Amino acid sequence: MTRIAGHRPPRKSARELARAVESGRSVGEALRHLDNYGSSPEAPVLADALARFLVARCESHHAGWRVVRQVVVDSAADATPWEKCARRAIPLVAADLLSLSGAEGRTPLHRAQHLAAQRRAEEIAPHVDQARVLKDLGLEPAADVDEDSWRAAIAGAVKARSREQVARALEDSLEVSRTAGDPDPE
Repeated sequence: MTRIAGHRPPRKSARELARAVESGRSVGEALRHLDNYGSSPEAPVLADALARFLVARCESHHAGWRVVRQVVVDSAADATPWEKCARRAIPLVAADLLSLSGAEGRTPLHRAQHLAAQRRAEEIAPHVDQARVLKDLGLEPAADVDEDSWRAAIAGAVKARSREQVARALEDSLEVSRTAGDPDPE
């Protein structure tokens, strides 16, 4: 196809990009479109498609989410509604993407993916037996951990790349200490 100087091919609409994202294509282009046209009437449709894609993609493309999920599963506290919580995270991620589109600059894929992982962790947190998870990681709470603090701590732990880093992130976020005889995982 020959391109005429000064002539740009027509850009895809938000709905066209949403359909492409649903098929796993044009994700970067969709994020750029949302950054540039986040206040358009069709932007929520695109943000929702991106959120669905990013939330599902956490399982394969976000190491921190996979580590946090495995820590929960390994603790035998795994009586959680994983898919239900993933569905609940979608509207939160969509709203976050729309909010980011109003800020200056662009939203890179890795930032959007991390946001989706955090939202998944926040949604699963109330269903996780925190005492079992902390005990399994060799941590002991100094006081009762309230639900908001636990939710923020689990969301913050998705930056971890290992079980030890999850323990350290929770230790830094909450008033917890290492149990006797449990050395620092460093």
